[in-house]
Amino acid sequence: MKAKLINRFTKSIVSKKRENEIGPKPITSVLVTAATSLSFVNEACKSTGKVSKSQVIYRKLEGKHREEIQRYFRENTIHFLRLVKICSRNRHFLISFDTTKEAFYGDISKAEDKMYLHSGSIANGSNYYYGYLTVSITCNVQTRYILDGVIIPVGCYMEDYVYDTIQFVMKCLLIEAILFDRGFASWGIIYKLKELHVPYLIFWKKRGDWYKRYFENLCEGEFLRIKRTGTYSRDKTNHIVTSGFVLIKQLECEEKKYDWIFATNHRLQTAALYVKRYKKRWGIETIYRVTDDIRIYTTSTKAVLRYFLFLFTCLVYNIWKFLQFFIGENFTLANFKINMIIFMAKHGMIYPQHYDKFEIMAKKFFDS
Repeated sequence: MKAKLINRFTKSIVSKKRENEIGPKPITSVLVTAATSLSFVNEACKSTGKVSKSQVIYRKLEGKHREEIQRYFRENTIHFLRLVKICSRNRHFLISFDTTKEAFYGDISKAEDKMYLHSGSIANGSNYYYGYLTVSITCNVQTRYILDGVIIPVGCYMEDYVYDTIQFVMKCLLIEAILFDRGFASWGIIYKLKELHVPYLIFWKKRGDWYKRYFENLCEGEFLRIKRTGTYSRDKTNHIVTSGFVLIKQLECEEKKYDWIFATNHRLQTAALYVKRYKKRWGIETIYRVTDDIRIYTTSTKAVLRYFLFLFTCLVYNIWKFLQFFIGENFTLANFKINMIIFMAKHGMIYPQHYDKFEIMAKKFFDS
């Protein structure tokens, strides 16, 4: 089933038009190999023996737009979630938003689609990066799945992308709460969330000194609910936005005590429940650590191509998590990588170059 899902995503984008043309299945095999071996697409082409070079794959993406690629991924998500909802006991889901970055190396003057290249160094030798917004299920370890992702243009209104993504997720899942870190602490985000009438919990930045007088009147471990009003300015219009806030004084988390501020429309019974709920968002950080270990590399400067490879990585991650649900937590990412390569070779999906010569030499080495 999962093989069909990932092939459906590839097939939607790289459909075969001529009899002797490379089809979606060998391209899928190459890209899975690139992800599981943390290699460049061209290296994976050479090693699998199924596609001659990366340009064969890249040509399939010519003329494609960001919206098309996202639509194909979402269609895949809808099929995938039918299985998740059957297997999961959660009738409502906690979902979390976050952003991740991919370093751009090279001369920016030669780059295509500069509207997606953000200024900033996230790695040695790189002064620019691509940014991606993702939303994931983060209820628990077993149900950490990536639902959607979008490449972020420079100077965009992030709240618009959050709004659009939530609209899509609401069609697929019943949402218990949406969790955000401090990077999303803005009145624009709250304005859009209130339009959608969804439960939210945002870890708020400590800007100014408005909160200090409240903390002075709280004892350690106590919390207070208040209402605050802010302004969301856009298109020469000032929108007045009101939200509930929860302030928690010196509550312990991982053996350290912190002051917490949340913008939220949630009403929970204790301070600890707010922090416990927010900690579920940290699951998305774990997701990013894993996707960093199955990243597909390319030297292409085309943003749409980068976006496609990023979403393909997300699909590979979802496959691993889905299989882990049935096989057990001992089915680690390392297990998955090895088994995927063996599976594809066993079923003729890849035939590594030089394998015959390698097998002869390897037998001599291990039999000696």
